[in-house]
Amino acid sequence: MLSTIKKYCRKPLVWAYSKIIPPKVNGAGYGVVSGDPPILYVAVVGGSDQEYAICNKALTPLFSGLGKRRAYFLYKWRWYAEDSGQGEIVKRFEEVHTRKYPTHHFIHLCNTLRQQEVFREKGLTAEFINQNCLVDEKTFRPLPSVKKIYDAVYDARLKKYKRHELAGNIQNLALIYDYNPIVDIPEDMKSIKSRFRHAHYFNHSSDGTYQALSAEEVNRALNACKVGLCLSQREGAMYASIQYLLSGLPVVSTKSEGGRDVFFDDEYVEIVEDDADAVAQGVRNVLRANISPQRVREQTLKKIEKHRKRFQAVVQNIYEREGIQTNFTQEWEGVFFNKLIKWQNPKETIKSFERN
Repeated sequence: MLSTIKKYCRKPLVWAYSKIIPPKVNGAGYGVVSGDPPILYVAVVGGSDQEYAICNKALTPLFSGLGKRRAYFLYKWRWYAEDSGQGEIVKRFEEVHTRKYPTHHFIHLCNTLRQQEVFREKGLTAEFINQNCLVDEKTFRPLPSVKKIYDAVYDARLKKYKRHELAGNIQNLALIYDYNPIVDIPEDMKSIKSRFRHAHYFNHSSDGTYQALSAEEVNRALNACKVGLCLSQREGAMYASIQYLLSGLPVVSTKSEGGRDVFFDDEYVEIVEDDADAVAQGVRNVLRANISPQRVREQTLKKIEKHRKRFQAVVQNIYEREGIQTNFTQEWEGVFFNKLIKWQNPKETIKSFERN
């Protein structure tokens, strides 16, 4: 498989592999939708041929373990993937892969209609199912008992592409961030923290030490805030954006590519220019509108439901193709968990399939 991966890499693989997936970590991000037939919902990165190759490298134990079994891989995209060149990378991979494993099938769940169009033009199976529809609304919800203290919150990794500087004119600001020593750059983090000394960091203990937050703790933090910020220009669909909305927060966002705007609505989202003054004014505008958190949540859930039904239809179509006489919607509650992605050991998953 490594020789196959190298075909797709214009640059050496070693650096990226060591930075993104440490050699001592045996695992990959995915969820098991079904064991019979095997259906897996898999997180992949499509920013470059190298990144895509690395993601598939991590899945090698799944591919080889399933071997000649009919298996289905529902690929969800963590990054912008709307360029024709990205579709070509995926096409080449699948052509090589299916020559070795002709019973493996790939279905790409696209964050945008444009991505679906690009992938279908390349002959790939693609459906418009935005990843954010799989964030758990039972976890992220309004908490009326929590007092709203901060005007705005930005839940974002401390990296340049997140453009924290655009929040620079908001005084009553809170920040939430995740920290991964493998991919985060200390200089970037130090620079952002220095610039935002006035902000409240939900991740920091009383002595300023970083602490990871559970999904429930993030929801409680969001409920202490009035507006959610989305300031990157290009990334994926941005889980934080839907977490804001499900928690009842209206949003101020810059123009973006990658799919976070799929669940936006003019009623509770203000799109502003890439300017700190515009972002601050957007926050003031949204605060004046005084939109009900429950209204934001209810309208968002309506949009989410359309994408979930498409997801369930994809799985149901697989069942019917395989002659499985089961209604997947009746299994949904037992299958679903927040984001439908967790870090797992592929070898253990294969063993579980064999036991069943």
